[in-house]
Amino acid sequence: MKKTLIKIFVLFMSLTLIFSSFNFSFAATKKTSDLKLASDWPYPFHGNPFGPGAVGGAWWFVYEPFAYYIPQTGQYIPRLAEKWTINGSKLTVYLRKNAKWSDGRAFTAQDVVNTVAFIQAMWQWPYEIQTVRAINPNTVEFTLWKDAPTSFMHTILTDGAMGSLVPYHVYSKWYGQARQVAELGKKIFYDTQSGKTVSDETKKQYEKLSSALRDQVNKFSPYKTLKRMPVVGAYEPTKIIQSEMVLSKNKYHWLANKNTTERVVFRRWSSNEFVWASLVSGELDAAHPNMPKDVVEQLKFINPNLNVKTVSDLSEIALIFNFNNKLFKDLNLRKAIAYVIDKNKVKDVSVWQANPAGQYYTGVLSSMQSKWVNSATLSKMTKYTTSAASAENILKKAGYTKKDNQWYTPSNEPVEFVLSVYGPHNDWVLAAREVVQQLNKFGFKVEMKLIPDGMRDQVMRSGEYECAIEFGSAWWGYPHPMTGYARLYQWDIANITAFPSKEKFNTPWGEYSPFDLVEELRVNINNSKKATEIIQKLAYITNEYLPVVPLFEKVLPIYYSSARLTGWPSAQDGRWSLAPGGIERLYNLLITEGVLKAK
Repeated sequence: MKKTLIKIFVLFMSLTLIFSSFNFSFAATKKTSDLKLASDWPYPFHGNPFGPGAVGGAWWFVYEPFAYYIPQTGQYIPRLAEKWTINGSKLTVYLRKNAKWSDGRAFTAQDVVNTVAFIQAMWQWPYEIQTVRAINPNTVEFTLWKDAPTSFMHTILTDGAMGSLVPYHVYSKWYGQARQVAELGKKIFYDTQSGKTVSDETKKQYEKLSSALRDQVNKFSPYKTLKRMPVVGAYEPTKIIQSEMVLSKNKYHWLANKNTTERVVFRRWSSNEFVWASLVSGELDAAHPNMPKDVVEQLKFINPNLNVKTVSDLSEIALIFNFNNKLFKDLNLRKAIAYVIDKNKVKDVSVWQANPAGQYYTGVLSSMQSKWVNSATLSKMTKYTTSAASAENILKKAGYTKKDNQWYTPSNEPVEFVLSVYGPHNDWVLAAREVVQQLNKFGFKVEMKLIPDGMRDQVMRSGEYECAIEFGSAWWGYPHPMTGYARLYQWDIANITAFPSKEKFNTPWGEYSPFDLVEELRVNINNSKKATEIIQKLAYITNEYLPVVPLFEKVLPIYYSSARLTGWPSAQDGRWSLAPGGIERLYNLLITEGVLKAK
């Protein structure tokens, strides 16, 4: 019966989509070499990166970073940069000499200098860049602020906004103002960080200059004023209506001769169901909607040309503890909880396509663990297989007792607590319910509490919780174990859990503070051998002392069709890991390199 309902649903949605498509030029895309996707965009379209909605899903097609980074392999793929060198706090980028804007103008170092001035002025970021200067038309030098982590050089290289957001020949009339606002903003930031007092007069001056610049820049629409949006990326927006956005190939792009895809055509992402029906009916070549398991299981029956690839979203969902609560200061209790929870079942009921947490909680994402944590280190660690017997053994040895299916602490207090979870995150709520059910069945007394919409940060940062569902280790920004460990022991999680990360913990290599190890890892980030040694110690501490209990690793499900296109990577290809944080980067890489193309 369920399969029949699925067939009817898909048939209905497909027919609706097919008939409605006659109202759009989308129906004509079959006659051209197009890549057909779904996304959102501002309408009316303005083409201003600082305007409302920026450029929507066109972002990675119109802006180019200096390089792409493949997390799975650790490989950089040069884009706007031919190469780069690092010398202490200086990053020198050598630009492609054949890079041009879509209006034929040469792309130069002045465009980079202009872009950095504008984003620092308009976004108050990134102040980690203290200076940027054009050494010559094809060479630009970045100097980091003295307290900026060297890992920020990765952000400079890979952020799509850093080099090509603001063409100088389009925005030059405001360059002087942007430079003035950026310099004053950096001075205020640096003084504040060093403990100096910033005068009210200086603050007022900044607000006045900043507001004047914003008013002018935000009103500017290249698409309206110039009748186009000059881009250095592979595609320029050429036709935008509410239901469709068309990007046309930039004939001046350095990879234009390799690229056989003439247009990228977006349909508006109105709902997951609409996008799914568009995939099924062949109106889209790829998309990443979240769909129920029973629907996806019928994929081959519904459309045999559709395939699915799941890639890590570079974050894990975890059970976190408030270490100001006496109960959770006991490592024995945390270990018992780790043994009790059936993580696979939690995954299946909340985000069925997620990667399992695995049996070791190293602080390294489970999909990346084999690359960073060696087998010798794992052999020294506790293996957390689901086992109520192991949990009972730990608790009884620690002096806990069980009466009438209720566990009591060594001081004869019931083991009871509240698990908080952010209500709007439905998958988190499902995970929390399953965790609560499992812990109650074991003999703990646990209640679930929903955090209201908009209150998550306040509740977490104020410590108004006992334990909670939250992001654990996450590699956002710089996909490296250092980022995840910094989150656990120095930044977000450390701040909201009060885990004693500056204390020293016993390891097979001696006593170490995870806070200090993260600092050491940051300093040695480019020394592969030394970094790996530090990661082993951090992995051991994370597994044995459990600042969090991971539940599953988030993934991004990518559905792609082989009906019209050839060249999709194999399931094992590391390029898929480029997708999280900007899936269009993956598509752009494949089509500009001539790998993905029409049959």
